Amino acid sequence: MEQGKAIKLSFTTISIEAPNLVWVKLNVDAEIDLEKAETFITAALKLVENKPFYLLIDSRDIFMNIDHSAREYFATQKEYNDLNIAKALLVNNMPTTMILNFYKKFYSHKNPIEVFDDLDKAKEWLFKQG
Repeated sequence: MEQGKAIKLSFTTISIEAPNLVWVKLNVDAEIDLEKAETFITAALKLVENKPFYLLIDSRDIFMNIDHSAREYFATQKEYNDLNIAKALLVNNMPTTMILNFYKKFYSHKNPIEVFDDLDKAKEWLFKQG
């Protein structure tokens, strides 16, 4: 897993920001359906080179929509979830906070997942999970 390496998709950028830390920056007004979820996971697995990783999803300053099939896929895709150590979801607005808290509470997750509004606290929590 090479630090600084990145993959840009139509709705997000996925990059390696620190050893074993995958940083996801969603685009403004991101709309994620099952097809985009599958594209994302394929790209993320390529980027991490099948090595365990922490995931930080930066949802600050955006409004997003993730449909049910995409949420379910993110929560259950085996290969992706087997490698993911923990997920931190970074937010700074109420609509996105509500969507991500719903995702956290109503979908079964194999790994720890938390929602944060502070980057340093999110990173600190992530690295305590491994």
